Amino acid sequence: MKTSTAIKPFLLVLILILTYNNSISQKAWKKYLISGSSVFASGFIDGTIEAITYHYETGFKTKFPKVNDQFWNPAISWKNKYKDGDPNLGPKFTGSTTLLVATTDAYHLLRTTKRTLDGFTLVHYINENRCVKMSKKKRFVNTLKDFAILTAIRSVGFHLSYSYIFKPEPVR
Repeated sequence: MKTSTAIKPFLLVLILILTYNNSISQKAWKKYLISGSSVFASGFIDGTIEAITYHYETGFKTKFPKVNDQFWNPAISWKNKYKDGDPNLGPKFTGSTTLLVATTDAYHLLRTTKRTLDGFTLVHYINENRCVKMSKKKRFVNTLKDFAILTAIRSVGFHLSYSYIFKPEPVR
């Protein structure tokens, strides 16, 4: 599998940050295993959301030609929230336009999953770091470093799905 040009800078930054200090690189990989996996998945899902939104027919659908368009294609699936697909008739069922909207179409299901992963990542990160004793300056520097690493991991996930897996086919 050829690495996409868009992914290479993010991989390079991630490798440089994690190997900057060899004495902590083994520990760093373990530190980012859970939060990094979660934020990677969030980025991948975000890329998928963008692909189905902006390149459904030329990107997503070419990879999964047999998917149910009524669920996956945002151009039509948004109507699943309403009785007979008509917003004037009101919600299809209680919660279909609010609390349970994630059950109506892929776009809302993916967005809900992404937000859940983002929340999990945040809570996990806070819980992992709340008891670590260090100066305010060191905590600030570590937080910036962690932000850069997690952002790079998320970007790799996003670009893997959006720029590589669901990259639109050229128009012929």
